[in-house]
Amino acid sequence: MLSVDDALALILRHTPLGPVESVPLEEAAGCVLAEEVRADRDSPPFHRAMMDGYAVRSVDLVATPTSLRVVGEVAAGATRDLVLERGQAVRIMTGAPVPAGADAVVRVEDTEAPAPEEVRVRSGVSPGRNITPRGVEVGRGDRVLAPPLRIGPAELGVLAAVGAARVRARRPPRVAVLSTGDELVEAHESPGPASIRDANSWSLAALGRGEGLAVERLGIAGDSAGALRTAIAGGLAYDLLVLSGGVSMGVYDLVRPILLEAGVHIHFEQVRLKPGKPAVFGTRGQAAVFGLPGNPVSAFLTWLLFVRTAARAMQADPDATGHRVRARLAGDPVRTLDRRLYLPVRLEAGPGGETAARPVDWHGSGDLYALVRADGFAAIPEDAGLVAPGSPVEVIPYRPGW
Repeated sequence: MLSVDDALALILRHTPLGPVESVPLEEAAGCVLAEEVRADRDSPPFHRAMMDGYAVRSVDLVATPTSLRVVGEVAAGATRDLVLERGQAVRIMTGAPVPAGADAVVRVEDTEAPAPEEVRVRSGVSPGRNITPRGVEVGRGDRVLAPPLRIGPAELGVLAAVGAARVRARRPPRVAVLSTGDELVEAHESPGPASIRDANSWSLAALGRGEGLAVERLGIAGDSAGALRTAIAGGLAYDLLVLSGGVSMGVYDLVRPILLEAGVHIHFEQVRLKPGKPAVFGTRGQAAVFGLPGNPVSAFLTWLLFVRTAARAMQADPDATGHRVRARLAGDPVRTLDRRLYLPVRLEAGPGGETAARPVDWHGSGDLYALVRADGFAAIPEDAGLVAPGSPVEVIPYRPGW
């Protein structure tokens, strides 16, 4: 069996890289940038008023209060060929270009207007006050974004600001999720005495969509070679195929042999972790395939560990293995043996700003309901022996905010 770290290394080494495409701006959110983006103009492109008020020459306000003659008005988006002379002011709006000759803006709150063409200024200003200088944010030709970088709301705004209506990037992979097992029925069906409803495909698809992936549930395939062949053939048309169930060593665990039959190269099939030991990773052409355990906690955890890593690696995301939280173990001591143990934990704010990871009550890898009580999985290293409360642990969170 591979260690978790070795399994992750194999995923990063063998996951096919997605293609670089010219992506329109409206579809770029969630993509990973594959080219440098440079500013096509200075920002701001002119000396910009930071607030509503009057553009003035600061030397005219050495002694205040004083009155200035208002010779015009400049609104945001307007251009005026105004040149400020001694004793003059221009009424100006936030975001408008500051006219030539002016070196400061007086806030409207610091003025009064006794007449339409006169402003009385109550206090002086220093040169540059309330003005954003041209090019201070970014200069023409400056690099504003660099790959690899996931495009989020801020990056999308920058792309729009520099006129990048299309950008070269890698899209999130298309993912298919398939549950396997004769014991499974759909959520809307009434299960028989030995049946259960399929929960894995719903929770796994939601995990993927929460990561910005385009996920399609392919339903349920029974434990027959024919049904699995058909379902797997359809799933291999996607960038990433994720199956749950059928990957252990039982008579009806047919996923691995049918993947091999379909031309999938298996890179690993067991990992030294608990829960989730029988996890399969393979590739065929530009597609990656995972066979996850059927028990819901195992499937949930191995998605967070392995599938998420592969999905990000397909986009060349530098943060492929995902976010981790440093915490201290709370509650009772924990003992491990020869496999890395992942405990469902609730994260709590502890004293001094530290985060506490408190294991929730759970009854093994089949206890889906424990996941509702938890915020993430705390990793307890293999061969750690008895881990005392207060020991540092690393947590894979799955709740927003952590």
